[in-house]
Amino acid sequence: MLALALTLAVGVAANAQAAPRAFYGVVPQTPLVGGDFKRMGEGGVGTLRSMLSWASVDPTKAPDDYDWSAFDAIVGEAARNGVTVLPFVYGSPEWVAKGLERRSCTGARCATFAPRTSAALDAWGQFVGDAVERYGRGGEFWAENPRVPKKPIRAWQIWNEQNSKSFYAPKPSTKAYAKLLESASRAIRSADRRADVVLGGMAELAGSKKAVPGPEYLDKLYRRSGVERDFDGIAVHPYGAQVSAVEEQTERFDEITREAGDQGASLWITEVGWGSASGGNPLNAGQQGQAKRLTQAYRYFERQRNRMKIKTVTWFSWQDSATSICDWCASSGLLTTGAKAKPAYRAFKRVAR
Repeated sequence: MLALALTLAVGVAANAQAAPRAFYGVVPQTPLVGGDFKRMGEGGVGTLRSMLSWASVDPTKAPDDYDWSAFDAIVGEAARNGVTVLPFVYGSPEWVAKGLERRSCTGARCATFAPRTSAALDAWGQFVGDAVERYGRGGEFWAENPRVPKKPIRAWQIWNEQNSKSFYAPKPSTKAYAKLLESASRAIRSADRRADVVLGGMAELAGSKKAVPGPEYLDKLYRRSGVERDFDGIAVHPYGAQVSAVEEQTERFDEITREAGDQGASLWITEVGWGSASGGNPLNAGQQGQAKRLTQAYRYFERQRNRMKIKTVTWFSWQDSATSICDWCASSGLLTTGAKAKPAYRAFKRVAR
């Protein structure tokens, strides 16, 4: 009888320590279709990190011209399959970058120029606040779609890899980003005071001439007076050939947060992954190697979840792509380009369940 009681007690303790479903996430690099959401639900995906493109939703300066349809579909399908969306709000429209900021750019290039002038920051804050009013707690989307299970967006990520000029033009600046963050944070908390504001994901990018190394950038950001009041979470993209490199980078970001005295900050791993191709890049691990590293990485983050206050770990990416932003990224998916499950998908399903 005592042995049974001890067994039950151990089981209860283990369950109490289990990571919530939202801990296990994915990031798409290709457009999603209905079948994707169903497979995410079946695979134990709890968080879908998805870009909320300011440029796409608000393409002109005209008032009341928002087109939420594409993001509505993502939020709705995700909710129907038990998945919560984590948006990273990104991408200046041309009318902001060329008009208000007077940048020489077109299309996708304009998107990388984050708002800096007062007029552009006001427009940015308005958009972010309107997004929270639509998808947050008590948002318009849920009122308009009463048959969709309510899974309001509770965390908002501000920009993406702002430590790299590939995503933050013309060059990274903690001073400018702090203003962008302040404007977004004020708008988010005005609409939903309980929402989490999360920094854009920062990659190590050591040695890149286009970037400030992620840890160095975070350290500089913390030196901006009062900046820690404008966010709740630190987001990291710890890429490395081996899991040990992922661990080292994550520990370094956590160390900087602690050195800054920001003990309340949570950690969000909003991109991590390897490719299933063989050779050609240190982050290509082959199909079995990709699955092995996925399992090892998630087990590490699970062990550190409470100590580092890790909220989610989102795998890059959901599905392979014939064209991608980097050479190893093309094979980073849990699914092939033909939507066939790879060993990594089965590994994800095991760790998430």
